[in-house]
Amino acid sequence: MAGRRTRSLDRLAVSFVAVLTLLAGFAALSPTPSVASTPPADDPTRAPYDLALDAPVLIVLGQSNALGWGAPMSNSADLAQCASFSHVKGLNRQGNRTVGATQATWTPYTCTGTNLGAEFNNGLSYSVASATALRWERAVNAGTALPDLHVIYIGWGGQGIQETDGALDRWWPDRDPTKIDSLHQLTLNTIGNSLRALQEAGKRPRIIGIHWNQWETEAGLNTTISASHVQQAFLNVLEPLRTMIGGTSAPVFLYRPRATNAQPAPTQHVVDALTGLADRPAPNSYRLLDAADATSATGTPLYQPSAPSNYGIFIDTVHYSRAVQEWFVDQQWKTVFTEGLYGAPVETTVNAALGRPATQSSPWHTVNLAPRAVDGNTNGVYAAGSTSHTSRNQRAWWQTDLGAQRPIRSVEVFNRTDCCVDRLTDFHLVVSATDLTGRSWADIEADPAVKRIRIKGTSPQKLTIPVGTDGRFVRVQLAGTNYLSLAEVRVNVPASAAGTGS
Repeated sequence: MAGRRTRSLDRLAVSFVAVLTLLAGFAALSPTPSVASTPPADDPTRAPYDLALDAPVLIVLGQSNALGWGAPMSNSADLAQCASFSHVKGLNRQGNRTVGATQATWTPYTCTGTNLGAEFNNGLSYSVASATALRWERAVNAGTALPDLHVIYIGWGGQGIQETDGALDRWWPDRDPTKIDSLHQLTLNTIGNSLRALQEAGKRPRIIGIHWNQWETEAGLNTTISASHVQQAFLNVLEPLRTMIGGTSAPVFLYRPRATNAQPAPTQHVVDALTGLADRPAPNSYRLLDAADATSATGTPLYQPSAPSNYGIFIDTVHYSRAVQEWFVDQQWKTVFTEGLYGAPVETTVNAALGRPATQSSPWHTVNLAPRAVDGNTNGVYAAGSTSHTSRNQRAWWQTDLGAQRPIRSVEVFNRTDCCVDRLTDFHLVVSATDLTGRSWADIEADPAVKRIRIKGTSPQKLTIPVGTDGRFVRVQLAGTNYLSLAEVRVNVPASAAGTGS
C-alpha cells in the first residue's frame, strides 16, 4: 500500500515538472521535494488530491484590479482557450447571477460570462481568475494529475465596503439584499449554493484561496477614518465569507496598496489595516501580497520606486500590468504546489432545523403554522400549505429548537413568493443556547450570551446569513409590527455535529 502511494506521488511530481517545461516563463514555480513527499496522515490539507473526490475551489473578489483592468488579453492561444475549458468549471451569469438564488449550476469555465459582478473587456483580461484558469487547464493538458478547478468570481470596478462610500458601496454588507449589485450578499449566497452543489454531486470542496483585491475606494473617499475603523470594515466583509466555508485555514490573500492616486493619510490607514490583518497572531489565514515584491518570469524585479506614477507595476497609476497579475497567480500556485496546501476541505453541512419543533409569537387565527417553516419545503406560496404565518404582532417572532447545542455555520431564510414579500423586512436572526420564549426583546437585547444579527432590508426569496457560533434555539423576529410569514428556515451545521437532538 505504501509503495503504491509513493509511486503515485512520484508520478504527480514528474507530471508537474513536465507542465512547468511546457509553460515557459514559470520556471520559478518548480516544485520543492515536499510536493513528492508523503504528507502526515493526520493532515488532510497536505494530502495530494483524490481525483475522483476533490474539487479545488478558487474565490476571486474585489474591484478593478480583481478584473484585470490594466491587463487585456492579446495572446491568440489564451483568447482561444478562454472560449471553453475542459478542466476548469465556473458559474455562468445566466442562472447564477440571480437575487436570492436557491441553487448554483457549475459549467465549463469561460473567461467571458463567469464574473457574477460587472465584467470588464468581456472578461478577456489577465485577472487572478482567468490567469489561474489558463494555467490549471494547461497543467492538466500537459499530464499533471489534477482534478477540475472550480472558480467563484465576483468583481466590480470602483466599489467600496462601507455605507459612507455612497454610490460606490456595492461591497457594503448591509446594502439592500434584494439588489443584484449588492455584492456581499450575492457572494455569501453564491458560496453557499455552489459548495452545496459540489457536495450533492459527491465532491469534496477544497478552498485553495480567497483573493480580496479591493482598497482604493476606502482610501479615495474616507479621508478622516482611522486604521482600526478601516480594518473592522474589512473584517465585516471577510469574516462572514470565512464563516461560509467553515472557518477553514484556506488562505485569504489581501493586496497591499502601492498606488499613489489617493491622499497619503487615508491610503496609509488602509495599509495599516491590511498589514494588521496579515500580522495577526497564528493561526491566521490572512496573507498580504505586495506588488513591490513582484518579479518577471525570469526573476527580474518589476517594482521601480523611482519610476513616476506607474513604478514599473502599473499600466497607469493604479491598474496592475499583466506581469504583476501573473505574479499574483504565482503566489497562489506556490501556496498549493510548493507549500503543499492543496486546499482546506469544506465539511458537508446538514439542515439541523428540518422537522424540529417550532413555535411562534401567535397563531394565524387559531392554527399554529410554525412547523411549516421546517418541513423541508421552500415553496413560498401560502396556498401550497408550506408557509408559516403569525397574526399581526409587535416584534412578531418564529423559533425552532435544534434539540441541542450545534455549531451553526449559516442560516438560510426563505421568504414568501406569492405576496407580502415586504413583511419580511427589518428583522433579527437570534441564536441562543437557551429558550427565548417569554423573554422580552429588551431582555434578549441586553443578554451578551445571545447572538443577534439585524437585517435592515427586505429578504429576497432566499437570504443567506453567516452565523459562526453555537446555539440551540434559532429565532427570526421582526423589529417592528407586522405579520410574519416564512417559507422555510434552514439551519446549516457540519454533518459531524448534527447529532440526533432530543
